[in-house]
Amino acid sequence: MPDFYNQYPSEFQELLMQDFGEDSYIGQGNPASKILIVGKELGLEKEDEKGHLTLPYMRELLDNASDWKNKSPENIPNWFEARSWDAYHPRCPFYGQIMLKDNNSSKHPKPWHELNRGTSLTWKAQQQFINLLFPEEKVWPRQLLNFYEHCFMTDLSCNCMKTSVKNEETRRSIKRRISPGGILTQPFFRKFPVVIFDIYHYLDWYNDLHIIENFDGGVMNYTFKGIIVSEETYSHYDETTRGRLPLYRPNKGFGKGDFINVHVSADGKHILLHTSHFVDNYQPRSRVWMKELADIVRPFLNE
Repeated sequence: MPDFYNQYPSEFQELLMQDFGEDSYIGQGNPASKILIVGKELGLEKEDEKGHLTLPYMRELLDNASDWKNKSPENIPNWFEARSWDAYHPRCPFYGQIMLKDNNSSKHPKPWHELNRGTSLTWKAQQQFINLLFPEEKVWPRQLLNFYEHCFMTDLSCNCMKTSVKNEETRRSIKRRISPGGILTQPFFRKFPVVIFDIYHYLDWYNDLHIIENFDGGVMNYTFKGIIVSEETYSHYDETTRGRLPLYRPNKGFGKGDFINVHVSADGKHILLHTSHFVDNYQPRSRVWMKELADIVRPFLNE
């Protein structure tokens, strides 16, 4: 076991000693943080125009577990200064990115000197969320990303897609990852006091998998508390759910499609939030939504 393993929580060290095969994607960010963000899948192009696996797909997903196991998290180089995939480390992914939408493409990558050092819209939005969660940290116009210091990010599925669509390959991958013995059922993924399911329709599309129940595994005993949403908007976009779930608290500042489902553990020390994507219509969600999410999360960080 490399010496740098001692920098990680014991649950994470135990995770690194195992092999989960084709569904071994672990994630990115800080394993010692208190917030786990679970997305749908990585939005990567799997193949280029010639049918070859793309470098982002191979390095971010296929080599993810290997990087965690073999690369020290110390002295991670600046991604843009190193100009090499050797500089990538999932602990500080693409270190050196700033809070700006990137101008690159996985299918038609730009040369290094033409990159604007930006990031994805999702990561830009998650940085905005972290800025509201920790307002004491100064924010600069061209802020260096640091949101991954405060959270760990993983995904339900290893089936990469640029746009999420319901399909059997995704369903099988989710099932393997959340079934007994799957990677997402390991103790590491149960240690976080805050879990944010950033997966919107996936709970409905794959409802036969009982995603939250499988993820919880009876350890947290989450109880549904309700929904934070605008009453007008909520009745507009989802009459079915409105009829069977109680309203937790109306928030008049939410926009169309905004909602936050709230689940709290029996001991009151863990919270699981199911919500829509951090990005909507190619824009980060509203500041009202971000602030509401931050206000819900904050009390659980001190548990």
